Amino acid sequence: MIEFHADDYGMFPEAARRIIACIDGGCINGISLMPNAPCFEECMEILKNECHTKVRLSVHLNLMTERPLCDRSRIPDLTDEEGYFCLTYGKLLLSSLFPKKRANYKKQIKEELALQIERCLPYLNDSEGIRLDSHRHFHMVPVVFDAIAELAAEKDYNLSYIRIIRERAALYHHLFKFESFRPVNVIKAVLLNYLGFIDRRRHRRLYDLGTADFGSILFSGCMTESNLSLLVHNHTKYAGHFREDLELMFHPGAVLEKEDLMRIHDAEDAAYMADPMRLKEQEAVCSFTVCS
Repeated sequence: MIEFHADDYGMFPEAARRIIACIDGGCINGISLMPNAPCFEECMEILKNECHTKVRLSVHLNLMTERPLCDRSRIPDLTDEEGYFCLTYGKLLLSSLFPKKRANYKKQIKEELALQIERCLPYLNDSEGIRLDSHRHFHMVPVVFDAIAELAAEKDYNLSYIRIIRERAALYHHLFKFESFRPVNVIKAVLLNYLGFIDRRRHRRLYDLGTADFGSILFSGCMTESNLSLLVHNHTKYAGHFREDLELMFHPGAVLEKEDLMRIHDAEDAAYMADPMRLKEQEAVCSFTVCS
C-alpha cells in the first residue's frame, strides 16, 4: 500500500479546506493533525463536516513552532520569553550529548508531547491506534525518541505507527528525470537516516512500529506531479527493494490568506507555509489517479 500523506493539518480553515480538496478530489489518504496549530479545533470541525472520504489520521507532534499546549513555566528550556517554541535541531542534538541537559529536556518534552497526543485522542479511531510523526521530523532526534518511548510506556498508549525516515536508493532510479530538486534535502536525508540508525539501536520496539518505508525527504517541498509519478513508478518496478508499504509526504495545505500568514510567529515557517510549491503539490495529488 502507498500512503499519500498530507502534513500540517489544523493551521487555518482555508488551508484545511485545501487539504480536504486533496482527499475528496485526489489521492491523499492520510493526514497529520498539528495539535498546537492556531485553529486546531475549528479545522477538526471542518474535517468532520466537509470531508466526505475516509482518511488515516496521525498526530503531528510539534516542538519547533507556535505556542506549546503546556504552561511555559513547566517547559522553560523549550520556549522563549514570549512563550513560543525556540527549539532547533542544534539544541536538541546538543542536549542529547550531555546527561544533565538531556534529562531536563526529556522531562519537559514528555510533558508537552503528552498534552499534544491527548488533544488529538478524541478524533482518532481507537481500533487503529495512535500514529505519530512530527513537524520537521524532530522526533527522530535521540532525546525526543527517548521521550516518546518513555511516554508510551508510562501512559500505556496504543501506538500503532511512527514515521521512520528510511529512504531507499531504489526509489530514486533515473534521478536525472526528477525536477525541482533542492540540494539541502540531501543533507536532511543523510542526517535523518543516520538518526534512525541510532533510534533503532536504542528503542527497537518503537522503531519497528515504522512499518512503512518513507520516500519524500529528497523532494520535500517539491513533490510535483512528475516527481510523484516517478517515485510511484520506481516503487512498483523495484518492489523487491522495499517494504510492502510506502509513505509519501506532501504539504498541499498552502496558507495564502494574509491575515493567517500574519498569525504565524516563525518567519521560516510562514515562508514555508506560503511556498508556491505547495500549490504544485496540491495539483499533483489532485491529478494523480493511480492510488494503491
